Amino acid sequence: MTQIQDIRYLTKVQGLPYAKVKEITGCAYETIKKYEEIDDFTTRLVIRSKKSTKLEEFKEIIRKWITSDIGMPRKQRHTATRIHARLLALYPETYKASYRTLCVYVNEVKASLSIGKEEYLKLVHYEQEAQVDFGKVTFIEKGKEVSGSYLVMSFPYSNAGFIQIFRGETQECLLEGLKTMFKHIGRVPSEIWFDNLTAAVKLKNSERVLNDSFKRFCGHYNFKPVFCNPASGNEKGNVENKVGYLRRNLLVPMPNFVDINSFNKRLLKECDEDHNRVHYEKNVLIKDLLQEQLLKNQKVNEIDFEVFRLEKRVVNKYGNIEFDTNSYSVNTSLRGIEVLVKIEANRITILDSDYRKIIEHNRSFEKNQEIISYRESLDLIIKKINALENSQFYQKLPPIWKDFLKDKDKTQKRQYLKVLSKILIHDSLELATVVLQEAIKRSCLNVDSILTIYHNYLERDLIHETLKELPENTPLIDEYEINLGMYDKLMGGKRNEHSTL
Repeated sequence: MTQIQDIRYLTKVQGLPYAKVKEITGCAYETIKKYEEIDDFTTRLVIRSKKSTKLEEFKEIIRKWITSDIGMPRKQRHTATRIHARLLALYPETYKASYRTLCVYVNEVKASLSIGKEEYLKLVHYEQEAQVDFGKVTFIEKGKEVSGSYLVMSFPYSNAGFIQIFRGETQECLLEGLKTMFKHIGRVPSEIWFDNLTAAVKLKNSERVLNDSFKRFCGHYNFKPVFCNPASGNEKGNVENKVGYLRRNLLVPMPNFVDINSFNKRLLKECDEDHNRVHYEKNVLIKDLLQEQLLKNQKVNEIDFEVFRLEKRVVNKYGNIEFDTNSYSVNTSLRGIEVLVKIEANRITILDSDYRKIIEHNRSFEKNQEIISYRESLDLIIKKINALENSQFYQKLPPIWKDFLKDKDKTQKRQYLKVLSKILIHDSLELATVVLQEAIKRSCLNVDSILTIYHNYLERDLIHETLKELPENTPLIDEYEINLGMYDKLMGGKRNEHSTL
């Protein structure tokens, strides 16, 4: 049997010619051919079909042809059409089977040999394991449509999942998302599975090299990163499914928000609520399984890992710096000066050589954009209001703002520009435009109304925590009565009843 195995390995696996196999094994050509052509050495109980078909005498030939395709290039394997044509050519007198019958048998043989299908093992998931992956999403932020990404961390043991949304898919986004989710659950999985994300790892000569920041992050939160084999998404199938599930359930309809950080807090709350479901196999609430699982994981490091990287840039003659094809304004007075760029998941902060903040921008993941802060120039424009139409700031204003300001007198222009300046201190021109559109729609065009609409937008995404219980040191206050009679006298009325708290 050992000799037979050697013959079959040399001919079928290594593809050696008979002459070379004879030289190695010392067997005759007839012996080599005999054992090379034997397809099956096992004893099988074959259930015979009750009704034989015209294909019976050709089944072994067909099976041999299909088996010989194992390991061959996909486009050079036998199809049912090719097998049918070969049989007609080789056995024109005796082959009378229909093409339909042949197709059924070919499919049965290929299925039995798992040809064309990748086999997967059902993996066992431990309580200390989590899986991470990115997905793509489009959302509206401050009235502007953004093509972004979302990070998902799933826990296969409990089938729980968490999500965070970002404008891009960078290392800063990956680490910021993981840190936020660790803090939310209060624990860190001992082992986290990843794809070969460029945000975490680089392939160098077929070897994985972890990015320095990612290594420090793993050390800070004390977890082991595990990377899947290339093109093996089944190794982390739980998160692959969770990416789709969370997109369908939490990101439809298209997310529309003002503040991305507030929206991400809301997403974590919605994930918690989603865990009030019964596990698909274990017949236990997901939230209960998650709590059981988290107790067997380490507590999160209470010291925050600050996610950022620093790069040096020189302020150009226009008072800007260039980063990722985009131009960010700094200050024209700093032309030719080297500054530091602090790069975070959602922010770009320009620092001087002593790490003092010069200016801060929302990070743009679009290409060839000019991101300008007009807060510095607005004060001067407000003072010299006659020069408004000739300023660079005015030229960059959206048409709706130009139309709104053009029929206003000097005093009104100053008032509205002061409102715009207040909005630009914390937010973008895009949001200011959304606020103005809403004010025009409501016919609320005075200064106070515009500011009120702006603050309403800010409040829209806020999540207000509910107080579950009073602190232990809260003093006890006896119930007391409130007599509103004095107020009734002032209002010219009379109250006969007292309110009690």
